[in-house]
Amino acid sequence: MKPVRVEISYKTIVFSVVFLLSLLVIWELRAILLTFFVCFIFMEALNPTITKLEKFKIPRALAILLIYTILIAIIGFAVAGIVPVIAEQSTGLIKTLPQTISNIKLFGYTAADFNNQFKILETIPSEIAQLTFSLFSNIFSALVVLVITFYLLMERKNIHHYSLPFFGKTGNDKFLEVIQNLETRLGSWIIAELILMTVVGLLCYFGFLIIGLPYAAPLAVIAGILEIIPSIGPTASAAIAVLVGLSVSPITAILALVVGIIVQQLENNLIVPKVMRETVGLNPLVTILVITSGARLAGIIGAILAIPIFITGQVIFKTLYPLSLPNRK
Repeated sequence: MKPVRVEISYKTIVFSVVFLLSLLVIWELRAILLTFFVCFIFMEALNPTITKLEKFKIPRALAILLIYTILIAIIGFAVAGIVPVIAEQSTGLIKTLPQTISNIKLFGYTAADFNNQFKILETIPSEIAQLTFSLFSNIFSALVVLVITFYLLMERKNIHHYSLPFFGKTGNDKFLEVIQNLETRLGSWIIAELILMTVVGLLCYFGFLIIGLPYAAPLAVIAGILEIIPSIGPTASAAIAVLVGLSVSPITAILALVVGIIVQQLENNLIVPKVMRETVGLNPLVTILVITSGARLAGIIGAILAIPIFITGQVIFKTLYPLSLPNRK
């Protein structure tokens, strides 16, 4: 039997080395690429509104600054109105929650008995706290995102001039089609998430007020924020509400659980299908699988960005490789 001789050309070696080096560069620049991707999402979400304002003879730069001013004012007024209440109630919540958890007994067992079984839950509050701190406390990063998004919006109309030398005439048409489709899908995702977070937060707030649950404002804000992680977030916020309810009475805890179940049912059967499926076009099962995979790979950040990353990949693939069905005679 003759030995098999395998020859590897120098082109294959060069390609392999360049490919591995490219992966290394991408990994080292992942933070910058992630920031740029977030700015790209904001750009795609805001561009349709900017384009509409331009039709009223408003310069593009002025239209962008106008939108920025409105968004910052809305956030500022909302924070100014809700932060004092949340701060006051959150202080009491932080003080009472550990004691409440330690006093909980289930079938004769205390929370300490379940410590080893629920170790995974210990990382959730810290990750949420780190995410909240990075989003709302890092002013410099927020300014960087605003500035990059501003320049992306300014150059959005000229993108075909920049892409033409790279992709050529045929490739440029495909590239512009990808950008247009991404603008529609990602913009719809941003709007859908804001609607879901607001609706879920309000439903929880009024529900908690009706049953007399303490700390209704911070618990509702937590529910609204966690809604950015569909299916997983509402379950976590309902569990926190039940723990707070146990500090009052078992009946209050049961009522808090009922409120959480009602909100989840409304979310799963009415709100999400109407908002997410019709605007973004994602199947609920696909949504759960994508979010779970993102959380597994990159934690909370991965869970949040899993959907827009999936949408981006889906749009690129469908645009470059459209499904062609055979003609039936």
